[in-house]
Amino acid sequence: MRYGSFFLSWLLGCFALAAIATVVSGLDDDDADAVWKHDSHQRAREHLGALVLVALITFCAFLAGLAMGAFVEGAAVKLVGWARFSRFRYSAVLAGTVVVASMVSWLGTAIPLVVRGSTGVWAAFKKSVKLSNGYEGALFLLVVQSVAGPYLAWYVVYYGLRILMPGSLFFTVWGHWTVVVLAVLAGAAADPPIFIAFSLLADPEKLRPSSLSAQEPA
Repeated sequence: MRYGSFFLSWLLGCFALAAIATVVSGLDDDDADAVWKHDSHQRAREHLGALVLVALITFCAFLAGLAMGAFVEGAAVKLVGWARFSRFRYSAVLAGTVVVASMVSWLGTAIPLVVRGSTGVWAAFKKSVKLSNGYEGALFLLVVQSVAGPYLAWYVVYYGLRILMPGSLFFTVWGHWTVVVLAVLAGAAADPPIFIAFSLLADPEKLRPSSLSAQEPA
């Protein structure tokens, strides 16, 4: 059930990435004159099967990376002993998670490519790794931001409102859950930067200096 909830969150993130890629790449521009305007999740729904497959593969790759990290952690415990390693366990797990997520992020461009509808899942993965070549450092920094940002936003909103709200109001059922929902939304607001980066990497034309300068106001 725990991994199922993690995968559901992962899948929802893939849908959010698909929606952002739709806007960044202007995939709905052809329908600008249409009578009925679709929302940005329309293309995600049209490619539901492919998105679920991409989400499942990347999620399994992330879990496999964490499992390999656990083996490395076990080897370190045998080498230095648990008494010495226990002080650094949380930092080691966090660093390992960021490293694994950074490697999995090389596959993130696959979702914008799949949403376009002209690339299959396996071809999108191969092209995603190729497009990420040379941007590993930037993706690593974005992963750090996407990991640290939600934690900081969640803690700031949750404990900030807990301090500001009267105790009699905070500890009610609806008051507590209202604060939790606001904290979760604040944490989710830290993810779009890496989604925008994936969308731009999938469209190299938008990263060229000439394209960027052309978009600047005169």
